[in-house]
Amino acid sequence: MGRPEIPGQLQATFVPDPEVPGKGRMAFWGTPWPATHAAALGLVPHTASGTGSGAVLPVVLPDGDQMVGAEVPALLVPVGETLAALAGLHTTGPVSGGQQPGPSVHAWALAARLALEHVVAGHLTPVLSPGREDRVHGHWRADCGGDPRLAALAEALPAAAHALRLPPPGTVAEDGADELRVCAPHTLLGAFCDAVADVCARAGDSVGAPDDRPHVTSESRAGDWPGAWLTALTAGAEAAAVEAPGAPSADRIADWAASGADERVAVRLCLRLGVPAGPDARWPLTFHLQRVGEPAALVPAQRVWTTEATTLTLGTGVLDRPQDVLTEKLALAARTFPPLAGVLSQGHPVQAMLTPFEAAGLLGDGGTALRMAGIEVVVPDGLDAPGNVLGPRLRVGVRRGGSADRRNGASPHGRTVACRWEAVVGGEVLTHDEVLALAERGEPLAPWRDRWVRVDCAQADRLAALVGTSGRLAMVEALSVVLCGRRHTEEFGDVPALADGSVADIVADLRDAADAGEPELAGVRAELRDYQRRGVAWLQSLTGLGFGALLADDMGLGKTLQAIALIASRTGERPHLVVCPTSVMSNWEREIARFTPELTVRRHHGPRRATAADEFRADEVVVTSYALLRLDAELLTSVDWNLVVLDEAQQIKNHTARTARAATRLAARHRVALTGTPVENRLSELWSIMHFTNPGLLGSHRRFKERFADPIERDGESGTAERLRAVIAPFVLRRLKSAVVAELPPKLESTVACNLTAEQAGLYKAAVEAALDTEEGLGTGFARHGNVLRLLTELKQICNHPVQYLHRGRQTRDDQLVGRSGKLARATEMLSEAVAAQDRVLVFTQYRVMGELLSRHLAAELGLGHVPFLHGGTPVEERDRMVEAFQHDETASPILVISLKAGGFGLNLTRASHVLHYDRWWNPAVEEQASDRAHRLGQTRTVHVHKLVTADTLEERIDALLESKRSLADAVVGMSETSLSELDDAALRDLVQLTESGVDE
Repeated sequence: MGRPEIPGQLQATFVPDPEVPGKGRMAFWGTPWPATHAAALGLVPHTASGTGSGAVLPVVLPDGDQMVGAEVPALLVPVGETLAALAGLHTTGPVSGGQQPGPSVHAWALAARLALEHVVAGHLTPVLSPGREDRVHGHWRADCGGDPRLAALAEALPAAAHALRLPPPGTVAEDGADELRVCAPHTLLGAFCDAVADVCARAGDSVGAPDDRPHVTSESRAGDWPGAWLTALTAGAEAAAVEAPGAPSADRIADWAASGADERVAVRLCLRLGVPAGPDARWPLTFHLQRVGEPAALVPAQRVWTTEATTLTLGTGVLDRPQDVLTEKLALAARTFPPLAGVLSQGHPVQAMLTPFEAAGLLGDGGTALRMAGIEVVVPDGLDAPGNVLGPRLRVGVRRGGSADRRNGASPHGRTVACRWEAVVGGEVLTHDEVLALAERGEPLAPWRDRWVRVDCAQADRLAALVGTSGRLAMVEALSVVLCGRRHTEEFGDVPALADGSVADIVADLRDAADAGEPELAGVRAELRDYQRRGVAWLQSLTGLGFGALLADDMGLGKTLQAIALIASRTGERPHLVVCPTSVMSNWEREIARFTPELTVRRHHGPRRATAADEFRADEVVVTSYALLRLDAELLTSVDWNLVVLDEAQQIKNHTARTARAATRLAARHRVALTGTPVENRLSELWSIMHFTNPGLLGSHRRFKERFADPIERDGESGTAERLRAVIAPFVLRRLKSAVVAELPPKLESTVACNLTAEQAGLYKAAVEAALDTEEGLGTGFARHGNVLRLLTELKQICNHPVQYLHRGRQTRDDQLVGRSGKLARATEMLSEAVAAQDRVLVFTQYRVMGELLSRHLAAELGLGHVPFLHGGTPVEERDRMVEAFQHDETASPILVISLKAGGFGLNLTRASHVLHYDRWWNPAVEEQASDRAHRLGQTRTVHVHKLVTADTLEERIDALLESKRSLADAVVGMSETSLSELDDAALRDLVQLTESGVDE
């Protein structure tokens, strides 16, 4: 079973109390530190009861295509302590600290506001209900009268908002099937409203409860059960039990409550808008009473006024005093919707005749206000449909004389295409005369052809002037517009866009590229897997159209081989360039020689590398490093390359860095980027890579940030994410190992807990106290930022080994490393077992000093003579020898220590069947990439990935953070040391504090 998909943003759900509504609690969850995030959002004070970090919430979460039960860290807060803050939560705009709550939090904020409306209006009912052990409880219930807003909210309630797993705590499921049930949305919302009513009524005026609560005197508390009931209603929720002689039995209470419920009939006013009798006639709005929950139970006002009975049958219920109810509802409608202000002066009104402007109000704010007041509004079919409005559309790639203006095979970069503005309603194009006629009419609802349409009067004149005008767009910008389906304008906002002519042809070709058929593999001496053949065909098709490509296959799926096959098919009069990390230059040379021996490879590296452009010969493949791309930028950008391939293209993720700027300046007919992690932390990384492959497709970086990155990363706008995906989809190919390589052996991941030694614990506590328990504290501004990062680094070093923290590595003998680090001891035990089983192991650490200590210690303790350490300073030739020996030399060390960043990409180390992460990186994608040095094509054994974590320390909390980030890699929700530095002192102390359970005796 996979890992459940933790939401990643702060989420909320309501946990009802089975007996007393006011004892219900809000549960905040979804992040590793819900208490900290809830406090940062102002949802709870730091001093709120229940803000301990140890609470666990049973929830049901998605895991692929199924749902699984899970227990997540949660903050449980009494409803009364968070009610005001929850109701006041802003639904739009920036949030303090950049933290955006999840949709479920906003849903419960809306529920809180709606519940408080009913409380303030006095819609409360005192009730008695049976409890456990035949006890009776007195409490308040919200009488929401079938509020359609709550019904609509229940329909739209996010899954996380009612993810609480049933049965609730304190009950036992009779069978396993019950364990994955969740509360029904309408049931949970009803329980929440009752909780708000109970809390507010008990609190009195302080929270806006009605003033006519039952007044309880000392006499009423004397012992009779009605007095005890009043006591239970006005005291705190803890005193809700009615304990007095003569109290009715639980069965009688249940019968009484049920009979009261049967007598109530929830009705609402229904306003039905009709169609005018002619183009200049008014719009009829007829009045009806409708039973809530039974749309067909509809009675026109004419029947209500003419009935002589004191009751009226509505569906399956009976309504008392129907005329009074209709009068009351019409009065509410008149107060809510000004065009109905004089309707009651008609005596017994049955309808109102509205102007086009008044009728249009029902489709906008007026209708919203009426629905918020519990009044149903029904309009003619199609009138309020999203497409039934006059608006502009941009037709891109206009055909001239019935033929496409297109040059097959020509690069689209630098080309422009024609575009023309037109007016549409529901996809139908209007003539210029029709637009002028609608503009001159000047009404928001106007007849057009065979129907009534909506018209924005403020924009109609501008639209009439715009229709028929034309212009030109750069081809890549035009493609971005039509793939996204819209064009942003200052006057009209986002305007629909339609591909036509050459642009429509190219869009069709781009979509066909995904099914390009068989690739051209002449000169390739390799048996490609089916998915690799499809990848090569896609690369050939896309570059044949003149576009760049981003091959983002999962690590280990053979991106290098697919790129080599593409190079072999792109022969010509120009050389090719491959830019890759220094550590994998030799791998590229070997792979090209192995799979395409006819190709000539030139290594552009070292003191004898080329110094002039004419030294590069046609059709040869030049392999160089990112460092030399930056240092030799003037030379490399002066060459007219045939194909440029960036391997591990995340190296250019920082678009302002010299390396990224040099890459975008390279002149090439075709550009291809290879990376298994196109987005590690932020969407700006994707923009940088796409800007290399297809400059201009995503616009400028500033425009991309405004249009896509901020709405997606800050606000979680799923619609914007879909539009971005639509734009980049034709130019990105990503396949996961789990989907295309069924024969790849599994990768089993485990977290191994280690304890601190007494020495480590002393150093750890001292470091925390030195940073947090001084008058100066961590300071403010940039000084605080640096101090927090320094503290985090020190604590991670202490968890690794005291010698690393004390900077005494060179002065410490090998035998002095033993017994001082719980983590080193555990790692030594595990590695000893692996070596005894004749397995090979990769050991990753992010620190060079720790890597040197591991190399020395493991060689001495395990009797290996020498354990190699591959790091960023290892010369290329030495790296190649280390990899070759580990892979093929039976006499070589079975352990290879690697610095995470130096060995996290490009290396084929499939001889290893174990991967041990000695310390943790902030980005799970980097760890995944490192682990996949062993878990990749060519691996025949199960790969065991072990992650060492020091218990009850900063490391354990980082591990929880990494697990939540891992499930959100596609959503790009990165947290790093930088964001952790923004935590306040209380939250930081929660993060770094040490508990004694994590220390060895």
